[in-house]
Amino acid sequence: MPKRANVHVSTPLTNLAIKYRNLAFVAEMLLPVVKVVKESDKYYIFSREEMREMDTHRAIGAPANEAEWDVSTGTYSCEEYALRKLVPDRIVRNADAPIRPKITTTEKLMKWLMLGYEKRAKALIAGASLTSAVPAIKWDGTSPIIESDIDTAKASVRLNAGVEANILCMNDEVKDVVKKDSTVRNLIRYTITGSGGQELLVNGDLPPVLWGLKVILAQATEDTSKKGQSASISRIWDDDVLVCYSEPSPSLEALSLGYTFRTSNGIIVKTWRDNERDGDVIQPSMIQDEKLVATNSGYLIDNVLA
Repeated sequence: MPKRANVHVSTPLTNLAIKYRNLAFVAEMLLPVVKVVKESDKYYIFSREEMREMDTHRAIGAPANEAEWDVSTGTYSCEEYALRKLVPDRIVRNADAPIRPKITTTEKLMKWLMLGYEKRAKALIAGASLTSAVPAIKWDGTSPIIESDIDTAKASVRLNAGVEANILCMNDEVKDVVKKDSTVRNLIRYTITGSGGQELLVNGDLPPVLWGLKVILAQATEDTSKKGQSASISRIWDDDVLVCYSEPSPSLEALSLGYTFRTSNGIIVKTWRDNERDGDVIQPSMIQDEKLVATNSGYLIDNVLA
């Protein structure tokens, strides 16, 4: 183990790790980050008493009726997620740009960390008791009613959570079916001015907003084979479609499908010298916990493909 005095936080590599983005990963968009001071603590769970009618009439000279509301609490407990890799001096000396091996190593380690984060988020959402339904007509079948299925999901969130859903999340396989649906094509054609609609279809993507929902494409894949065996690539997200409300300004006091409770130091990259192995060790890490805090603000359209 390195001596503590020899370990330091690399500011340039930490900034790189914080800015690291892989568009295939969507966990942070579905479970936005809330910075927390303590690694374990309580968070608020809001009830929906404001949806019940109250007697708001005030008689002349009388005090207004007093409303009561309260919150329950849930708990989070952060765990640390980290990986490290030695960057040998010989690799650095032979690189055209000496800093590049350290940047590449940081990016690869971050991809592994984010892959684990993505799988935890997916398992959390898939295993939750969200309201769900299988579409009456599969979306890749004859005459699907995709918009009607989306409307059902939006209505469920509106009714049960009292908010308007703002996220539509699907994998790339579902996206390829949705973009070819004649109803969706007409919707894009007549609601996006100029050549924009055609360009979106030519590029193979859906518009950024569809039916008033931000479109999020969960395209992350993983190799599930063991080291040394032939690759076995599979999608992390299956053909379920998630319609939900995700808070744009995350905080402990705001309703959202879920949050990532991450300690206030965020993602950091530590480095230290390993003289015995003639190189520098790079170790990115983050301390966090992922939780669903308002399951009634999410709806799953299950198994939309045949």
